[in-house]
Parts: sequence; C-alpha cells; structure tokens
Amino acid sequence: MPFGTAHQGKVAYAAGYTGLGVGATRFGADVMLDLLAGERTECTELEMVRRKPLPFPREPFAWTGIALTKRSLARADSHAGRRNLWLKAMDRLGLGFDS
Repeated sequence: MPFGTAHQGKVAYAAGYTGLGVGATRFGADVMLDLLAGERTECTELEMVRRKPLPFPREPFAWTGIALTKRSLARADSHAGRRNLWLKAMDRLGLGFDS
C-alpha cells in the first residue's frame, strides 16, 4: 500500500486497500496523520511506508503472471506443498507468499 503526501505536505494519501477491514483503514489514517504532522514515528519508519511498491505490470503481463501464480499454487497444494520454479523465483524476489 503506497503512502505519501502531495501539495507541499498539505494532503496525505494511502492507496491500494484490499478490503481487509477497519484495522487497515485505521492504521492508514494514523500513518497519514503522522505524515501530515511531519513526525518520525514507528509507523512512518516502516519500510512499507518509506518505499513505494513495485508498479503492477500492464496487461497482458499482469494476467499471465496471475494465471501462472494461481496454477502454481494449486499445483503446490496438490503436491504436499512442493513449490515449482515460478513460486521459488517469486519468493527469492520478495514477491511470493513465503516472503
């Protein structure tokens, strides 16, 4: 979830919510208030607040990656959790579900 400020620090934003409920919204609001105040807090020092996420790839690459990941996860489920090369590569890049 990217956080940041705009308009010379007068506006804060948090984007990319996935519908995980009130807790995530409250956390995002706390981070934005700290950013607007210009305070260095435990929340503003988190890597997920300081660094922007990798941009999501454009189509058809996004669809291909999602389809490959879904198929690979289903295969791992049916093979006692053994991960294929795709899932291992995603993990090594810090993009996988074991990251």
